[in-house]
Amino acid sequence: MPELRVDLDAIGRNAEVVASLLRAHGLDLVGVTKGCRGEPRVAAVMLAGGAVALADTRDQNLHRLRSAFPGAELHRIHLPSLSEPFDPGDVTYVTSPEGARVVAALGSAGAPRRVTIQVETGDEREGVPAELLLDLAGLVAEEPRLFLEGLSTNYACFLGPPAGLAASLEGVAQAARALRSAGFPVGRVSGGNSSVLWLLTRGHRLPEEVTELRCGEALLLGQDALYYEPVPGCLTGACVLRAEVLEEYTKSSETNHTRAFQGRARRVVVGIGRQDLSGGRVRFLDPGLAEVGRSADYLVAEVEAGSSAPAVGQAIEMLPAYEALVAAWTSPYVEVRFGGP
Repeated sequence: MPELRVDLDAIGRNAEVVASLLRAHGLDLVGVTKGCRGEPRVAAVMLAGGAVALADTRDQNLHRLRSAFPGAELHRIHLPSLSEPFDPGDVTYVTSPEGARVVAALGSAGAPRRVTIQVETGDEREGVPAELLLDLAGLVAEEPRLFLEGLSTNYACFLGPPAGLAASLEGVAQAARALRSAGFPVGRVSGGNSSVLWLLTRGHRLPEEVTELRCGEALLLGQDALYYEPVPGCLTGACVLRAEVLEEYTKSSETNHTRAFQGRARRVVVGIGRQDLSGGRVRFLDPGLAEVGRSADYLVAEVEAGSSAPAVGQAIEMLPAYEALVAAWTSPYVEVRFGGP
């Protein structure tokens, strides 16, 4: 059975590095746990490493986190459902009047629900358009069962190109200034996800309105979410996939696009596939291996000429990209094994 080996010490180290980087810029770290299904052992090292709150998208994960950390601040960063009951968390993201009303219905006049308005700044996924922001903020402010916690945005998760990241940050900062000028309190501004770390590690200054970032990929994989480069000081091997070689032969390729290396090469069939990895990339720790494709149950890799082919029955190791990590963590066919504390 394929394994996902998780080094809790390494994730804790990454949390410390990212939290320290953010503090140096006057920012707080919110640890995102959706990539690990709200696993309390992972959340614990995120909090110990300096995260001031935890964020997730799934009710099951939020329930696990609430049970494990009754005193921690939880953010529900998934938009409210209008058709099903949901756990609002301590802070809930909203983008529409309908969503805000649903959250309000879960509160009471004595204990208003804290909401963060998500603003569209170029990713073209979730977020209220800038021209409708004041109307939504007014609805929240007039509802006694709601409290406007602040603003947030998301970028580089859907369609936002890397070149637009700085503009996204300026967009949410401008939205905060507009609300404050209109008399709305904006206590917190979440500037985005692990993609923003790419700017910080290169000396870019963020708009002063931004107060925090939501990071999951950087803590779990040690890299930014823009160009997928290692964050200085972080460990990139906190999550490692192991899968068994089931076949090893030399096979001819009829089409050039399935060749990983020049010339005739041996191929191995590995017991992990799209059911376990979706379309997420993996990088073999053995540089002599390169993927040429995958089906539902198998991954096919070629062995570079001059390199030794792994034997049938041998386990090979891979570093997953974030999409592959999420798929593997949620696959019933992959065993998750923990190390560290």
